[in-house]
Amino acid sequence: MKKTTGYAGEIRTGVLLTAALFALFLYFNGQLPPAELLLASPYFIGLYFLTFTLGQPALFESLRRTVSTSLERALVFPVLLIVILYSYLGFHGHSPFKGSAALFPFYLLFPVLVFLAYPKGYQPIKWTDFAVYFLFLIPATSISFGVKTNLPFNGAGFSNVLRFVLILTAVYGFGTIRKLPDIGFFPTFNWRYLKTAVWVWLAFIALTALIAYVSGFLKTSGYEPLSMALIPLAVGEMVRIFFGTALFEELFLRGILQNMLARKITESGVWKTYWTWGFAVFLLLSLLTGYLMHAALLWVPVLITVLLFLAAYWIEKKSIELNGPYTALAITSIFFGLVHFHAGSLVFVGLASIAGWGYGYTYMKTKNVFYAALVHTLVNSSEFLFNLETLK
Repeated sequence: MKKTTGYAGEIRTGVLLTAALFALFLYFNGQLPPAELLLASPYFIGLYFLTFTLGQPALFESLRRTVSTSLERALVFPVLLIVILYSYLGFHGHSPFKGSAALFPFYLLFPVLVFLAYPKGYQPIKWTDFAVYFLFLIPATSISFGVKTNLPFNGAGFSNVLRFVLILTAVYGFGTIRKLPDIGFFPTFNWRYLKTAVWVWLAFIALTALIAYVSGFLKTSGYEPLSMALIPLAVGEMVRIFFGTALFEELFLRGILQNMLARKITESGVWKTYWTWGFAVFLLLSLLTGYLMHAALLWVPVLITVLLFLAAYWIEKKSIELNGPYTALAITSIFFGLVHFHAGSLVFVGLASIAGWGYGYTYMKTKNVFYAALVHTLVNSSEFLFNLETLK
C-alpha cells in the first residue's frame, strides 16, 4: 500500500509539472498554426511526463524489477523512444532513414544491450562503464538527422525531441539496466536543496564579479530591474536553458560521469593515485589548451586547475568518511571547463571550470541532477538577468 501511495505521488508530480510546462508551451507558441500545435502537443506531453517521472525512486525501482525478467521487456522502452523520434520527423515530412541517420536505432540500443550482459544487481564500477559512457556521449553531441528536431518544429523552443530521447535513454540505460545508484534524475522540492543551489549560484556570481573587476572580463551596460514586460522573457529564457542545455549536461557530467568516477575512486581505496594522475593529466591539458588559445594567458586555466585540485586534496585529507568524491569533482570540473574552449576565451574556460565545481558540488549535496541543472540555469541566465556583456 505504501508503494502504491509512492507511485501515486510521483505520477501526480509528473502530471502537475507537465501541465505547468504545457501552459508555458502554449503561451510561448500561441502564434503557431493550430495544426502544428496539435501535432507537437502529444510529443511535448509524453516526453516531459517521462522526464519528470522516469527517475522517480518508486517508479524507477518498479521499472527495474519489470525489465529484469526478460530481454524483450528491457528493449521496449528504447524502441518506444526510437518510434517517438522517427514518427515526429515523419509527420513533418522528413525521412529518418537517410544516410547515417538510419543507423540511429543501433546506436540508441547500444548502451542497453551492453548493460544487459552484466550480472543482476549492482556491480562495482568498471572501466567498461566509462567506455560505454563516452561511446554514447560523443556521438550524441554530433548526431544530426539533416533537419532540426525542435519541439515544436517551428516554434519558440522547448528543447527538442532528439535531446529528450538521448536523455531518457541515458537515464534508462545507466540507471534502470546498469543499476547505477544516485543518478538523481527526478524533480523534488526540498528547502535545504534549494538553499544549497541558491547560495552556490550567489557565490559564483560574487566570485565572477571579483574576477570581472580585476580583469575587465565582463561589463554591464547599466543594470535595469526586470520590468513586468521582461519577466515573461526571463522565464522563457530560463526554461530554454534548463531543458535545452543544463539538464542534458548535468545528467551526463554529474549524474553519470562524476557519479561513476567518485564510486570508482572510492571503491579502489587508493584515491591519492587517482588524484595524482588526474592532476597530472589535466594540468598538461590545461597547459596545452592555454598555449593553443592564448599563450599570454596560459596561466589562467593552469591556475584554476591547480587551485581546484589542491582544494580537492585538502578536503579529501580531512574527510573521515568517503575518499574520492572531491577528486572526482575536481576532474569533472576541469573537464567541463576545458570543453568550453570553443568560446574562444581562456577566462571563460576558467570560469566554466569554477562553475563546474559549483554544479558538481550541488549534485554531491543533493544527489539530484535537477538542482545541479537549476544552478547551471541561473549561472547561464545571469548574463540576461544582470544585463552583462562578455568581453573576449
